[in-house]
Amino acid sequence: MMVEGRVCQRRSQTWTGFCGNTRGCDIQCKRWERASHGACHAQFLGFACFCYFNC
Repeated sequence: MMVEGRVCQRRSQTWTGFCGNTRGCDIQCKRWERASHGACHAQFLGFACFCYFNC
């Protein structure tokens, strides 16, 4: 039996400004915040970097 882990997201603690580069966000989340991955997503009137963690 295989059990999938839950994935939690939170806004990056280290990314500043507009997030228009998902690859850059992904790299920063992995290196600086030890996340599984990261991506840019719409938030309010702009785009923010979100990091994803196994929880």
